[in-house]
Amino acid sequence: MDRRAIFFLVAAAICAALIPAIPIEAGKPDITWVGKVATVGFLVMALLSWLDYRSRTAGRPRSGR
Repeated sequence: MDRRAIFFLVAAAICAALIPAIPIEAGKPDITWVGKVATVGFLVMALLSWLDYRSRTAGRPRSGR
């Protein structure tokens, strides 16, 4: 599997895990959307990176790695 895709999946998991730690204070705007958008963004980048890797290796015989 593509190393970039794995990195983006790990980054998305970390972002998702940190969403509950975002402080929500009365009278101030809710900023949890930042963590949610970052998580979705990392997931999209992981998918696109995996698709890029798949298209570059299409038709090639598999190696031992």
